[in-house]
Amino acid sequence: KFYQYVGNNFEKPDQLETGTMISVLVAFVIEKDGSMTDIKVIRNPGYGLGNEAIRVLKSLKTKWSPGMKNGKNVRTEYVLPIKVKID
Repeated sequence: KFYQYVGNNFEKPDQLETGTMISVLVAFVIEKDGSMTDIKVIRNPGYGLGNEAIRVLKSLKTKWSPGMKNGKNVRTEYVLPIKVKID
């Protein structure tokens, strides 16, 4: 469902050719309560895609399952590639 949400809400730039595949690499932290914070772009291919990835992730209202260590919720960093195909 996560990738479906990102795909449906990601605004693709018009200046790229149809069929182009681009990857944006983002990192974020899942807090103990399951909320997403500290979203940052690690690899930005340009065309405003880094900012768009941040916008889409910030718009996500679903809580994540936090990391667990010794039976307790802990902050966990994730690195996630978002692949975009221009149709």
